[in-house]
Amino acid sequence: MPKLTELIKKNKKDIIIPVAVLLAICIVIPLALSLTNKITVDRIAELEEKNSAATMESLIKADTFEKSKFKDSETEFEYFVAVRDGETAGYIFKTSEKGYGGAVSVMTAVNPDGTVKSVAILDVSNETPGLGQNAAKESFYSQYSGKKSGISLLKNGADSDKNEVNAVTGATITSTAVNKAVNKALQNFKTLDLSYADEQGEATDSEE
Repeated sequence: MPKLTELIKKNKKDIIIPVAVLLAICIVIPLALSLTNKITVDRIAELEEKNSAATMESLIKADTFEKSKFKDSETEFEYFVAVRDGETAGYIFKTSEKGYGGAVSVMTAVNPDGTVKSVAILDVSNETPGLGQNAAKESFYSQYSGKKSGISLLKNGADSDKNEVNAVTGATITSTAVNKAVNKALQNFKTLDLSYADEQGEATDSEE
């Protein structure tokens, strides 16, 4: 032990300084990474919010999009109420389903009467290029406009009047994911509508 102490004293600069530098590096680098991560996460969230707002504006004309949340014992989801001239112009839901390569995300605008106003494909980046990713083409997702809950997906020969849409050629799995996501949005609307009707009924009963 005395020999070790003597060695440290003789080589103070050669030992202590490198140790101090390493210690500083071990402290500074994690702090820097943590700060960078926070800035990056906040920036990504900000960009996602801007992109989301732009997409909503492309789906339905409104003065504001009021974010809200529905929750009961069976289900929970977020949605946006599109307000124009003080009136409800529609509702917007973000839903996702498992596709061929990963999650397929969809944004659906629903009219107050429960029919689809318009649809935007938010993310099919995990799907096969030239096949599943073709679900992001207007020729596919535009089929949903005007449809009501319970939309059926066919490989071909769909009858729009029968609430049917054609799948993307060679991408049935991705098409099915999109179809499920849109139907989920319509089901969420029905849940909201029933909840609102119940509230109105309770208000009427209390007045009587």
